[in-house]
Amino acid sequence: MAASSSDKVLIGFALLLALASAGVFGTLAFRQSATPPGPLPRVELAHAPYTAIAPDAPPIKTETWGTPTAQTRGRDWIYDAFTPPEIFYNARSKQFTVKPPSSLLDEDQQEAFGLELIAVRPEPFRLQLIGYAGNDASAKGMFQNMLSGKLELATAGRRFPELGLTIRAFEVSQQSIRSGESMATRQRVATAVIRDEKAGRDVTLTHRDRVFTGTLFAFVAAPGETAAREVRTGDTFKLGDATYRIDRIETTPATIEVTKESATLIQPDRRTLTPREGDEPERPDGGG
Repeated sequence: MAASSSDKVLIGFALLLALASAGVFGTLAFRQSATPPGPLPRVELAHAPYTAIAPDAPPIKTETWGTPTAQTRGRDWIYDAFTPPEIFYNARSKQFTVKPPSSLLDEDQQEAFGLELIAVRPEPFRLQLIGYAGNDASAKGMFQNMLSGKLELATAGRRFPELGLTIRAFEVSQQSIRSGESMATRQRVATAVIRDEKAGRDVTLTHRDRVFTGTLFAFVAAPGETAAREVRTGDTFKLGDATYRIDRIETTPATIEVTKESATLIQPDRRTLTPREGDEPERPDGGG
């Protein structure tokens, strides 16, 4: 398509503007390059020799630290740079337990705590099936009352009012039993379904396994004594003039955390106790 006369005028004007701009900038560039550079400033050197001058040292404020006060977590919370405390990690509770090194304990801190841990035990369900007598429909289970220690033969329908338990079902049947890596064998196993009226649930017992509640308890005693006291988390009791509170019970490792309070202590004495060696708990009532 041929360009109109107005388009030709615009194109010609643009070309003239481009040529004029090139001429002006070319002239300015030529003049700038042809202009001789001006004289460089002269550097004057001092005749006096250089002398180093040190600034005055800033003032330093010194302060003497006072004696550290007792820590709020008890007297056993002690640190030292070269004799660090013993730190134990409990994987079950995901918590750390800190015990100070014995070299840092003064005579007051080494005083007898007045309580020792004998053992930690899981709490058994209050009725256990430990065997059976008879065969098939005539079989009866041998049940142990964990509160009284009595053994009784019973079957479905029997109620233990003092325990709040009722046997809903009982049977002896052949079951496949595997021991370790050996081959499975068929054995007769007694099984009972117990209605727990206190918890409102059913619990299954077998004569092959002991059933536990999931609660822990511990046996503690005064140093040198064999008669043990059974305690659970949260229990508080007195021995002499001191009051002890069981804060925590653990099985891995077997430990209890105890807080002692008495009129002779400035603040509560919190300690983590481990079982003393060579002891089995002896119940005050003579039970095992």
